[in-house]
Amino acid sequence: LTGIEIVNRLADSERLLIHGIVVPDRGPEQLEGMHALKEEQKIAAWKVYTQFGGWRFDDEAIGIPFIEKARELDVKLICAHKGLSQFGLDPSVSSADDIGVVAPMFPDVNFVVYHSGFEVNVPEGPYDPQAIQGVDTLVRAVLENAIGKEGNVYAELGSTWRFLMTRPDAAAHVVGKLLLHLGEDRILWGTDSIWYGSPQDQISAFRAFE
Repeated sequence: LTGIEIVNRLADSERLLIHGIVVPDRGPEQLEGMHALKEEQKIAAWKVYTQFGGWRFDDEAIGIPFIEKARELDVKLICAHKGLSQFGLDPSVSSADDIGVVAPMFPDVNFVVYHSGFEVNVPEGPYDPQAIQGVDTLVRAVLENAIGKEGNVYAELGSTWRFLMTRPDAAAHVVGKLLLHLGEDRILWGTDSIWYGSPQDQISAFRAFE
């Protein structure tokens, strides 16, 4: 049995879903390998890190061909690390601006914005349309491209809530902005507990949150 089969058998459900990591800026062999990745791992979504390699989804040489390949393979769920800039890399490439451009271009593809564009060192307050980092980049992308609450863009809270749960004012602004502009059906609960251990403290804090 594969690991997926073991977990799903224990859970008596299709509980475990696998992301296939793609690094499209490394050349055409990455896109060529997506078919084998889909078949061998039975993946349910693609995971990309635009900050590594410094590319954007609306880049006609890198981002657009990757999205088109995902559509061709009929795995139309793309999860992108946005925010939580790492290792001194250019934070502008971790912005969610490009998601707003491509989501209307590919309405049959769903885009999950991991971490919702959140940056640890960027204060979160009322929406600022001039912000170049933070959750406001996702909000602006949604507003400027009229994506709305029934659109194909989803905000994910992994690690984001972990940092926000001890900052109630910032948490209220972030959750409030996402609810207002994406709606409750486009916000995904995530914990990133593989990094932090048991998510029980995150769950308890969210239940108590007002």
